[in-house]
Amino acid sequence: MTNEAFAQELVSRLAGVLPAGFAVRADGETVHIDAPDGLGAATSLSQIDPDEAEPDDYADAAWNVLSMAQDVVCETRGEPWPIAVGADLPDPGTRADGRSIALWFGSEAQPVLTLPEIVLE
Repeated sequence: MTNEAFAQELVSRLAGVLPAGFAVRADGETVHIDAPDGLGAATSLSQIDPDEAEPDDYADAAWNVLSMAQDVVCETRGEPWPIAVGADLPDPGTRADGRSIALWFGSEAQPVLTLPEIVLE
């Protein structure tokens, strides 16, 4: 899978779960999170060499994107996201399982928010 295609996969997963007013987009191999107040952040996936990458490399990059999205939302709104009842801020989580990447926030056993997995080509 190219870095550009992986960036698009991450964007498609986050677009459906970010709070209203927040946007996610890919510009080549860079994923951008934009907030309604103008705050934003971006991270490049250029550290992944598609010819040499292992599934764990994609899982690590996905974790970075989930963490970045969480930081932008929390900083803009001044409250935890995703919201977990009676718990601290749910950490992002990723796991490589063969040729797919699982994505979630919270504990893997009881996630607060689960995103559709990404199947690596």
